[in-house]
Amino acid sequence: MVTIEAVRAANNSISSQSLAVVFVGATSGIGLAAIEALLKSTTSSKIFLVGRSQSNFAPVLTKLQDLDTSAKLIFIEAQVFLLIDVDRVCATIKAQESAIDVLWVSQGGLSLSGHELTPESLNTDLAVKYYSRILSEIISILGAGHEGALSTADIGLSDPKNYRFIAAAKQGVTMMSLVMREMSLENPKISFIHSNPGVVSTSVHRKLADTMTGSLVLFSWLLKWAVIPIFHLFAWTAEEAGQMGLYELTNERYSTSTGKNFFRLGENAEDAGAQPALSKYEEDGTQKKVWEHTLEVFDKVLAQ
Repeated sequence: MVTIEAVRAANNSISSQSLAVVFVGATSGIGLAAIEALLKSTTSSKIFLVGRSQSNFAPVLTKLQDLDTSAKLIFIEAQVFLLIDVDRVCATIKAQESAIDVLWVSQGGLSLSGHELTPESLNTDLAVKYYSRILSEIISILGAGHEGALSTADIGLSDPKNYRFIAAAKQGVTMMSLVMREMSLENPKISFIHSNPGVVSTSVHRKLADTMTGSLVLFSWLLKWAVIPIFHLFAWTAEEAGQMGLYELTNERYSTSTGKNFFRLGENAEDAGAQPALSKYEEDGTQKKVWEHTLEVFDKVLAQ
């Protein structure tokens, strides 16, 4: 197990590096902490930050710039649950950079608001946590190690009858691992990392409680004022999770020099362990089926 002390020491050793990095969904929580760690650990890095509102993020952007005045910070405003916006962001970055060192994606949260579709007719949960990430991908902060059975008859969960909160979360996590492995086979010179940060003390759990209505109101109150505060006593802080994220992004343990280029990591930056469902889906062709489904979604949405 990698200790947080070892992670900090490793991160401090990259101070001479200057990286070109894209962060999506990193305006708060773990992603923001990873940006802070990167700016403290490197010099003159160039960071593209993709988020919903540049004006709302402006005060935070100023504080980030103070961490390294030589760094170049570029905010790109986008609604990343829309694939057409993700495609536009990719084109914008490609016009400015011939290559990037790292892509970090951690957009999305937790919600009990039920089955919803985006304006592009995609399941909202999967649009944020899967499709928008796979359209341009290297490291995804999601839930490696928690894969499971897929709804193969309705991969995109477009039918409300197939939507359940936990099942939908597992669907996105499993699809992420399957397709990242498929992409790693096609791109052997790029490292793909599906990381599970574990339990982290951020606002995501309180925001989940805020989505509980009707008969769940009492449970929401209990979560906010009893369960979550106790839960967070044993959780990583956002700063610790950000340091761990930076370590995963920059350490040679997760590079192609190891002879591998796909890594499923648990909360301590160690291998998440074998998952029988993933092996089964690779062997029976489901992995390729999910990848083909994903490409079909991209073609359909981006052709509109």
